[in-house]
Amino acid sequence: MSKKSILGMPSKYFYTVCAFLAIGIIIGSFCDFNISKTLSSQTAVGDFFQHYGNIVSHFMYPIAGVCIFKGIRRKGKRFHLLSNGVLVFSLFWTFYSFLDTGGKYLRKDYGYVAGESSAFPLALTCLTWLALIALVTFIAYKIIDDKEADRLIAIGSVILIAGMFSEYINEWLKVVGCRPRYRYLVTLDDPISEFKNWWEMTPYLKDESSFRSWPSGHMTKATIMFALPMLTTVLKNKKEWWKYVGFGFAVIWILLLGYNRIHMNAHFLTDVCFGVLITYSIYALTYRFVFSALSPVPVDTESAE
Repeated sequence: MSKKSILGMPSKYFYTVCAFLAIGIIIGSFCDFNISKTLSSQTAVGDFFQHYGNIVSHFMYPIAGVCIFKGIRRKGKRFHLLSNGVLVFSLFWTFYSFLDTGGKYLRKDYGYVAGESSAFPLALTCLTWLALIALVTFIAYKIIDDKEADRLIAIGSVILIAGMFSEYINEWLKVVGCRPRYRYLVTLDDPISEFKNWWEMTPYLKDESSFRSWPSGHMTKATIMFALPMLTTVLKNKKEWWKYVGFGFAVIWILLLGYNRIHMNAHFLTDVCFGVLITYSIYALTYRFVFSALSPVPVDTESAE
C-alpha cells in the first residue's frame, strides 16, 4: 500500500505539525501577552542562539545549489553552463541572506562600528562566511549522489524557490501586521495598553527593532529544515530511517528556536506558530508543483511504515 508524501515524509507528518501549530495559534490568541511575560528572560546563551542559530538554515541553500548542479550536469555537457549558473546563484543568495541577517551580528562581534571602524571587520566577516559556505558546498558535493537527475533538480528547486519566496512573503506580512514586539512593550509604563493581537493589523512602516513582530522571520528561515527528509533520498549512502532522523532534527530545532524567540522578548507564540505554518505550507505547495511537473520522480509512492 502506498501513501502520499510531502517533503519526503508521509503526509500525516505534515498535517500533524500543522495541527499542533494551529493549536499554538489558538492558545496564543488568548494568552500571547501572558506567555511572553512568563517566559521572558534574556540571557547570554539565548542572545547568541538568536543571532547565529539560523546559520544552519542558510546552509540549506548551497546544498540545494549542489543538488541542481549535479542534476543538470547529468543531462549532458550542453547544460554545464546552466548548472554552473544555478550553483553560483545559490551561493550568492546564501552569502546575501546571511549578511542581511546574522552578518550584522558577526560584524559587531568582530568590532565593527559604523562610521568609525576600518574595513577590516567587514572583510573578516565576508571571509568567514565565504569559508563556511565553501566548506558546506564541498561536503554536500561529496555526499550527494548524482544518479537521479530529475529528483536532484526537483529537490534543489523546492528548497530555493520556496525558501526565497517565503522570506519575501514574511517581510511583506511584517509590514501588513506591524505588530509591536514584546521587547518594545516592556519599555512602556503600561505595556498592555499598546499590545496588539495578531489579527489587529495596521499596515505601516516602523522601526523593525520595535515593531514587525508578526510573523517571525527566524521561524520562516528555520522551517527550511523540514526539507532534510528529501535530501536523505539523494545521499550516496542512503538509509530509509535517515529521513525520520532529519524530520526529528527539524522538529527539535524549530521548537528550540521558537522558544528562544519568545524567551528573548522578540516574538509572541502566535508570531512563532504563524512563521512556521505559513512557510511550511509554501514548501508543501512548492513540493507538489515541482514534483508533479517531473513525471519520472514519484510524488505519492512513499512506502507505508
